[in-house]
Amino acid sequence: MTEKNDTLQEKLRALEAVFLQKLPSKFDEIIEALEAFQSHPTNKDALSVLHRHLHTMAGSAGTFGFVELGEQARVFESKLKPWLVSDCPPDHELKAFADELRDYFVSTRGRLAKMSMHEAQEPEDDLEFEEADHPSSLIYLVDEDNEQQQAITTQLEHFGYEVKRIPQLKDLAVAVAMRRPDVIVIELSFPEGKIAGVDEIKKIEQLQRLRIPTIFVSKSSSFESRLLAVRAKGDGYFTKPVDVVAVTERIDNILHRGEYKGYRILIVDDDTVTSKFYGAILRDAGMNVRLLSDPSQVLSVMTDFRPELLLLDVYMPICSGVELSHLIRQDNSYVDVPIVFLSSEADLTKQLDAVRAGADDFITKPVAPEYLISSISTRAERYRSLRALIMRDGLTGLFNHTAIKEQLASEILQAGRNGAHLALAMIDLDNFKQINDSYGHATGDQVLRTLARLLRQRLRRSDIVGRYGGEEFAIIFPDTTATTARRVLDQVRIAFAKIRQHSDDVEFSVTFSGGVADLEATTDADELFEVADAAMYVSKQSGRNRITLA
Repeated sequence: MTEKNDTLQEKLRALEAVFLQKLPSKFDEIIEALEAFQSHPTNKDALSVLHRHLHTMAGSAGTFGFVELGEQARVFESKLKPWLVSDCPPDHELKAFADELRDYFVSTRGRLAKMSMHEAQEPEDDLEFEEADHPSSLIYLVDEDNEQQQAITTQLEHFGYEVKRIPQLKDLAVAVAMRRPDVIVIELSFPEGKIAGVDEIKKIEQLQRLRIPTIFVSKSSSFESRLLAVRAKGDGYFTKPVDVVAVTERIDNILHRGEYKGYRILIVDDDTVTSKFYGAILRDAGMNVRLLSDPSQVLSVMTDFRPELLLLDVYMPICSGVELSHLIRQDNSYVDVPIVFLSSEADLTKQLDAVRAGADDFITKPVAPEYLISSISTRAERYRSLRALIMRDGLTGLFNHTAIKEQLASEILQAGRNGAHLALAMIDLDNFKQINDSYGHATGDQVLRTLARLLRQRLRRSDIVGRYGGEEFAIIFPDTTATTARRVLDQVRIAFAKIRQHSDDVEFSVTFSGGVADLEATTDADELFEVADAAMYVSKQSGRNRITLA
């Protein structure tokens, strides 16, 4: 964590150096805009340019720690703002304003010139981080039932976890002291007592002065047992025989809570240094950020990037942020995308105008990084959740039929623009009708959830998985050839066949067949589905439980 914070601070310091380096030229722009307005006091366009420069300075200076400069720019901005909607000021008033503004920025530039300035190269626009390899999460499984331990361990390992089995309750504290697990899954009752598991967790928390996420399992489903687990700050409670897929989902939720989930944020601001500054903060919080300085490109960028939130400034050269908000809301595809204004505009009337134009929030610059991250992530998460109700399959949580088709069309367009590879896989559970007939639809649903969970865990974050219909799934592999996608999917196929499915006291395994095609076959989305589907049926006809290349 410290290394990550150091990296962010280095980026922010580099951006601060760039801002400081550009300040003299920004002062020149303000003075030139002032002189243009003085020469033509009735020219509202010249006045608007001066206002925009002062507004930008008011927001960016405070962001980079020049509080006094930002406040003074805001004072000048507020003095000339009434002139935007009224007649030009009297000559004496304009002259007094111009003299004061010119004197301030000339003297400030002189003070800056005396400061020792270090050379700093402006960072590249793309500050994306490469995704690091994450080690397997460590799970301690504490249960004297060896048969149950073995079954749960096997299943969790198939889902990519490292599992350490601890059959004796007395050994748990030593194991925790030697290596802290990410999650403890523990039986409630032991020979030491009916609630010995709860007591041991409480003792470890007191000794280690830390709380390890804990899931309790028990043969009892009583209210009293569940309440004991709650009072021990348990993060989950499952009755035996344990639903391993449900436990896995709970472990995933525990491990990823508090993380920012890669929200796609589009920042539209002509002040590139300030937008890079806030972009770096949001990226460090795990968000995927795109910067745009030209508002006229917003719709094409949104089509490509599919942002989950837009961060706009109020004043920009081509159009205002309010106008841009109206323009975006005219497109039915973007009526629900959150729009947040991040601006130094302090006028409540202007802020209300922004909200009436369809904005969801108005944040005033400068803003504390913690507040910005919290505000953005909350709104992006709400948008993602609402979209999930429309685009996600209720049983598996994967994209539904319509959504996965839309995703493929979008990914094909992007691959075409970038000259990149793209592969599509279609997979279908083998003999799924027999599973439903033999064990019931509830068990069939469990099998579908198991496969969906395994696909999400074993594939990359950039891969896109959807439930195409019934027992058929579609997987989009960006930047991947069909040969590579087939090799990856084959590993998933082998792992899935090893998972033991449960129905009452019966155990069984399930397999799937698949077909893979890429853009060498066709660049039409519907045709690519058909080609991959045809390859999948070749797998079915060849004996099932295999992956076929188109």
